[in-house]
Amino acid sequence: MAMTDADKEVDTALTRKGYKGLAYENTFGGATSFLRRTYTKDLAGVDLAVTGVPFDQSVTNRPGTRLGPRAIREA
Repeated sequence: MAMTDADKEVDTALTRKGYKGLAYENTFGGATSFLRRTYTKDLAGVDLAVTGVPFDQSVTNRPGTRLGPRAIREA
């Protein structure tokens, strides 16, 4: 039995042509990007950018904000 979506094995957050996510993408897997948008290094014409900057210096015995940026990207 062949996989019907075998051509979709590559994570589309890295290879997608458009900027919107697709309905068949699993939200719990793959490369994490905010609202499942594509990754880009070109910020020309961008009005707003969401970045994850963890700062975990105030607590030594447990993780604090370290996991926050990933949770935002997975939203």
